[in-house]
Amino acid sequence: MSKASTLPRSEASVVRTALAVVFQVWPVLVFLALILGAALAWAAATGDTSQLPLAWGIALTGFIGLAGSFALHEATHTAVLKRVPTVSAITLARTMLRVSVVPHGYMTGRQAALAAVAGPGACVVVGAVLAASPSTRYLSWWFLGHGVFLLPVFGDGMALLKGLLSWRRPIDLGQPG
Repeated sequence: MSKASTLPRSEASVVRTALAVVFQVWPVLVFLALILGAALAWAAATGDTSQLPLAWGIALTGFIGLAGSFALHEATHTAVLKRVPTVSAITLARTMLRVSVVPHGYMTGRQAALAAVAGPGACVVVGAVLAASPSTRYLSWWFLGHGVFLLPVFGDGMALLKGLLSWRRPIDLGQPG
């Protein structure tokens, strides 16, 4: 199952991209809600609230860590691509396992490299900030882990490598459809 929606650059939305990511991971979010619901039901039935902090922590960590980090990642790609005047459209492509932002038009290699680094880079910066405090350090790894997407085996890493190899030259990104 794959879905794609292509919008002109001017109509592409950072919020729409972030929401698409959240809706993409909804099964995981439902599972996290079920964990929290089970702990709440247990507390209501028995009066034992000892499981609530753990269940709440798991649910909150999963939501912020999983949905939040990927929403930030893809929304940052969208924000950068919207600023490139030669990008004519942006496709939000969704498959069962991922959400990707695909630009159309032209970019220089430098612009492509910057767009590729922007998503994982924003997550790494947020992860570093979260790691600075003991109370949020447990969340930092969800964000810091996005640095691996810059390896050439992933889409961002391949785009970064292509951009570095074509630094000043224009790259034809193709047209939508």
